[in-house]
Formats: sequence, structure tokens, C-alpha cells
Amino acid sequence: MIEDGLPNEDDDDQADDTPAQTVNLSDPKSVRRARDRNKREVQEEESFWRAVLNDKVGRRVMYRFFTEQCHGHAPPFACGPNGFPNPQATWFQAGQYALGQYLHQRWMLQDPDGLKLMMDEHDPRFIQKQADRRRKIVP
Repeated sequence: MIEDGLPNEDDDDQADDTPAQTVNLSDPKSVRRARDRNKREVQEEESFWRAVLNDKVGRRVMYRFFTEQCHGHAPPFACGPNGFPNPQATWFQAGQYALGQYLHQRWMLQDPDGLKLMMDEHDPRFIQKQADRRRKIVP
């Protein structure tokens, strides 16, 4: 938009390059295609997350993202330099935390073994328990 409120030639309402998919509910073939497409996309997403969590580098990168960018283990509370609460920063970080919780729950549903392995490898709370278990086994 320019200053006079008229749209520029560059202003497009296209959010992305993919065409909108509409389903004609009165056409059984269209409904079946939409269901098949949806099912395929869900399977592709599940296999993507399994591949990420089955790779050592993928687990390390996702754990760092989860803890550093998404405040994964504790809801954030931001304050300014003087210690006074900063509600805008807190709400911003709460959005990051919500993303982290979404990812964690998705991993828990789609690949709980990969999630557990990621936590065993990188989370200090899990690493300590794993070391304790090894000490108990060794005579």
C-alpha cells in the first residue's frame, strides 16, 4: 500500500503459490480424492518426523530448537532490565512456548520412542537417570 491508500501493482493477496483446493461434496470422486490426499499428507508428515527423530543430528537439532527457541521445559516470564514484568515480551515468548508444546505433543503421538531417545541423549534430567540405571546394573 502507498500513502494515499491505493494498492500498488506489487500488492497481491496470494499468500503462497499453491492453488486453493476445493472439494465438491456432491461428487463422490472429489470427496474420495480429498480423503486420499489428506491421508497421504498425514502419512508423509508422520514419516518425516520419524526420520528426523531416528537421526542423531535430527534429534540434536530438534532438541536445541525445542529448548532454546521454544522454551521447551518451562513457560517463560519476561522482565525488563529493572526487573519489572514486560507483558509484551512474555506474550511473545508464550507463543514460542506454545509452538514447543505443539511439537512435543506431536512427537509424543507420532514417534514416542524417538522422543524418548532424544530426551535420553540431551535432557540432563534423563541423562542422570540413565547413568543411575547403568550404575545399578554394574556389580
